[in-house]
Formats: sequence, structure tokens, C-alpha cells
Amino acid sequence: MMAVLFTILASALGALIVGAILKRRGKGLMGGMALGAVAGLLGSLATMVPLQYCVLEPENHMFFELSVLGQTVTVNAVALLGILLVFVVTWSFALAIDRLRHQWQARSTTVWKADTAPGTFVGYDFSPWIFLAPTLVGLAVFTYYPAAQNFFLGTQLARRGVANTAFNCLDNFASLITSRLQDAHYYILSDGFIWHAENARYLAVFGNSVFFSVFIVLVANVLGLAIALLASQKIRGASVYRTLMIWPYAISGVVVGIVFAILLGGGGSGFLNQVLRLFGAEPLPFLSDPWWARASVVAAAAWNKLGFNVLIYIAALQSVPMELMEAASIDGANAWKRFLNVTIPMISPYIFFVVFLNLNYSFFDLYAVIDNLTEGGPVNATTNLVVDVIRVGVESRDIGKAAAQSIVLFMVVVGLTYMQFRVMGRRVTYGAD
Repeated sequence: MMAVLFTILASALGALIVGAILKRRGKGLMGGMALGAVAGLLGSLATMVPLQYCVLEPENHMFFELSVLGQTVTVNAVALLGILLVFVVTWSFALAIDRLRHQWQARSTTVWKADTAPGTFVGYDFSPWIFLAPTLVGLAVFTYYPAAQNFFLGTQLARRGVANTAFNCLDNFASLITSRLQDAHYYILSDGFIWHAENARYLAVFGNSVFFSVFIVLVANVLGLAIALLASQKIRGASVYRTLMIWPYAISGVVVGIVFAILLGGGGSGFLNQVLRLFGAEPLPFLSDPWWARASVVAAAAWNKLGFNVLIYIAALQSVPMELMEAASIDGANAWKRFLNVTIPMISPYIFFVVFLNLNYSFFDLYAVIDNLTEGGPVNATTNLVVDVIRVGVESRDIGKAAAQSIVLFMVVVGLTYMQFRVMGRRVTYGAD
């Protein structure tokens, strides 16, 4: 009975939400509500049937405390994640159905016009699907199926080296925002905090990942563009040092971590601290202080990506038409205004491309640098999402929880990529018009 009520409620909420959104987009309220109801039905069945409606069973519940404006409530983490999962899948079904409906209408319009438009072929051409079949089969076998398998592994109590597994609903996901030993407590504008969390270790790891992504992208791009501006000048031997600057990009993350560990070694034994001693200065805790350790990881990773960024930005600067720069000079624009109003808009596609690659690098490819430089310390200060996945799955052998963490990491990167294309992609200027 609870399963039926849950499905009906999901359909009703889907109708209201999708209907309201499509109405705002001018697509009609009633059609949007019908689309939302169908998507809500399919979304609830597609998520809750494989999960056996476990979110409705009290024994699968995990909780955390949430204080907002001085009011504290207990939140069911498993139920919350179940509702979010249904919403995401429902919205995906709504988009897919709406896209199919538009394609069907466009096809019907084309067939109707074929009677009066000479040279138009009536029918559906399957030849593109024939040529795409090898790629689609490869993606299904080696990408989509493993991804689905990984999600179902995230719903299992599974340990590496142990053959037996047990279904544990969404507990692996819920344990990321609360704790099995002591419930997490989140404060929002309460108890003197604007935002604060207690007993929420994974949130701290997530914060480290955000910190690294923001500062690695910022440092690597600002320095890369600055060096590219200098390297683009017409001076003797420019081709030689341009070639030399790309070399750091060819170095693996393992080597980068080891080199910076030698430079910044703890206990005052690192090369830089030895240089500081020569000048009478006190050694700095590059790898023993949490904030210095984070800065060290940012410096190492940014240096590793710097050569690639410089190479791309040099190519970008060389593609800027000189006619535009000369016209801006004639109009009285100084060097800074020419850079802001001419150079930046013209190289915006390159900036978008480099930021996109750097962002993915900062989330997915930092493990080698962190493992060889700080090993995730001190006190987990440099542990990011990828390092935590490997620690949980390999060192702790909890592959069920590691699978859940990898799904969360994937969703975070997909969300950031989507936001980047929506926000930054709209500001990209292609061409000189």
C-alpha cells in the first residue's frame, strides 16, 4: 500500500513541478502536467522497483540534525536521498519525453511538407544508426553497463576479498552526509554560525576538493595567460623557451609529487627551507600545517598544468586579428583596455576549453600528486574526493561505500560541467563579429 501511495505522490509532484516549469517556458500548463505525471510514474518505478521501496522501511533509516534559524529538526537521510533520486530520474524522463515529442512533431511536419516540396524523401533513414552502431555498442558495454553496475554496487554491503554481499538500500550514500556512530549536525544561521557542520567528515573532504578546484584553476589560468602574453612577444629565441615551458606538462603526477616533496620537505629538511635558513629566516611548515599543505598541493598541481595552459594561450593570442588591435589603438584604447575589450573576448573559446580541462583535472587527476606529496595529511587536510574513494575502497576494503562515493564524484563533476556550459559557455565569443 505504501508503495502505491509513493508512486501516486511522485506522479502528482512530477505533474506539478514539470507543469509549472514548462508553463514558465511558454509550453502550456496542461501538457506540462501530463508530461510530468508520466515522467513521475516512470521515474518512481525506475528508481524504487530496483531499490525494492527500501526507503519506506524504518530499519533502513539514518538521520542527521539540521538547525536552521534556531530551529532544529531531525532529517531522515535515506528518505531524503530517495526523494532526490526520484526527482533527478523524473526530470530526466521529462526531458527525454519532451525531446522525443519535439522530434516526432518535426518529423510529422517534414512528411506533411513532402507533398508540396519537390525532391524531399519521405520515410526514416536508418543509415546513421548503422554507422553509429559499433560506437554505441562499445559505449553500452564498456561505459554505461559498468556505470549502472557501479550504482547497484553502491547499494550493497560489499567488501573487497569477500564474495558475499548484502543489500543495504541507500545506506552507503546516506553515511556520507551523516555517521553510523554519531549523527551529523548541520547549522545554517543558527547558534552563532552562518554555516557549520559537526561529525560530517565527508563534507570536509568535499570542501577540500572545492578548494583545490577553485585555486588550481585560478592560479594555473592567471599565470598561464600572463606567461603566454610575455612569451608571445617577438624576441630572439622565443621558439626555444616556448618549447621548454611545455615540459612540465609531460611529467607525471607521481614525479611532480616527489619533486615538490623534496622542495618542500617537512622538518626544515626541504630545499626551500634550507634556502630560507641561509638568509636567516625560519623554516615554513609547508607539509605539516593544514593551510600550507593545501597551498603546496595547489602549487604543485598548477605547475604541472601550467605548461599546457601556456601553450594553448600562446596559440590563442596568435589568433587575435591585428586589425582589431590596431583599430582599438586608433580609437584611443590603451594596452589594458585592448586586453580587456579585444583580447579576452577573442580568446574566450580557448579560456573556456582550458578552464574545463583544468576543472576536470583538479577533481579526477590529483591523486598521484597528493599521495606522493602529503599522503592526504596533515589530519586529512589535503584529502579530496578521489583520494577518499581509493582509501575507502582499497585500504579499508569497503567497495560498496567506495562505489557510492564514486557516483557522488561523478554527479558533482557532471553538475559542474553543466553549470560551466550554461554560465561560462554563454559568454564565449566565436569569431570576430
